[in-house]
Amino acid sequence: MLLFITSLNEVLDFQAKRLAAKEDHVPELVVELLYGATILSLGLVGYGCGLGGHRNFLSTTTAALLIVSVILVIVDLDRPRRGLIKVSQQSLLTLRDSLSKSAP
Repeated sequence: MLLFITSLNEVLDFQAKRLAAKEDHVPELVVELLYGATILSLGLVGYGCGLGGHRNFLSTTTAALLIVSVILVIVDLDRPRRGLIKVSQQSLLTLRDSLSKSAP
């Protein structure tokens, strides 16, 4: 009986952690700071290219793509139910189905 109660406690704890992780997000202020830093850094790259009189297309495009991709990955990982990176719940659904089949 003690083993059952311990296991049930662990399941409840894991469920509470999953729900808390689903609700926790990067604060909007941090996301806005990321966007602001991106705008500022790419603006400075453009300003520097303007002062120099020429632009190195490969380096400026690479810098822009890297900055944008890092921000997109951060925002995408922060919201697991939408976006390009989605967290699958299939293993939990399979477990639920197997438990309901074996229940008397």
